[in-house]
Amino acid sequence: MQPEENNQGLLQKIAVLEEELKAMRCRMHNLQSVILSNISHDIRTPMNAIVGFANLIGDEKMAVNERNDCISQINLNSMELLQIIDNMIDASLLQCGDLRIYNKECYLNDLLDDIYDSFKKLIDVRQKKLNLIVSRGEDNDYSILTDHKRLRQVFNNLISNSIKFTNSGYVEFGYERYDRNKVRFFVKDTGSGLGSFSEDDLFKPFYSRLYSDNDNINKGAGLGLAVSKGLVELMGGELWPESVPGTGTYFYFTLPTEKNTFLKSRLKRLNSIIKRNIASFF
Repeated sequence: MQPEENNQGLLQKIAVLEEELKAMRCRMHNLQSVILSNISHDIRTPMNAIVGFANLIGDEKMAVNERNDCISQINLNSMELLQIIDNMIDASLLQCGDLRIYNKECYLNDLLDDIYDSFKKLIDVRQKKLNLIVSRGEDNDYSILTDHKRLRQVFNNLISNSIKFTNSGYVEFGYERYDRNKVRFFVKDTGSGLGSFSEDDLFKPFYSRLYSDNDNINKGAGLGLAVSKGLVELMGGELWPESVPGTGTYFYFTLPTEKNTFLKSRLKRLNSIIKRNIASFF
């Protein structure tokens, strides 16, 4: 009787596990459908705006100021569309460990000025009552060895989020020398805060998009923070949030100023990617 009872117990456990596996597969299928639907919607929204305003420009009776407004909207939505596509591509490359960093001398004040100009135009077009503040260093020639394009991409993602979720007050970004080997960058806002997300969940791709009841958070593909964290770590730094609901959000990230520090950090990052990919096979 004992072997038969054991077999019966094992059969029951197997049946339960099969049901759980079936439910998990169904949930994964549903999540994939939701993700594809969200991404499709996020791409269509700026595309529809671009096509619509482009058609309006063809009206010969349109006033010059109205035509300029249409051009501004086209430029704005084109930038948002490119940001979505870039994040989708980079999220895939980061997961596979195929994204490459190309370091060269980057003058931080010049970079911040360019970012300020582009987002100031965005705020003006959106007609949001926000003060955009840039905190530049005192040394105009101060530079670090980093990937200029990727650093700008991280700032773009963080500042875009701050502007999206801040209706009044200010958005501030800049940098400060952290210690001899690091620079600390920051993006601050007076928005609604991060809510109930844990730090680990916050940086999961699509997590904020799929599991939030807040309609504001559901604007966007849910990839910006995940990609930003991956890029910062690949460049040898760290990214972390500080937030109190209702009082705003601070995002900080550090980058190394010395080449040997960067190489050690990048090796550590690549090792973690390799281990994660190996683990996924089992």
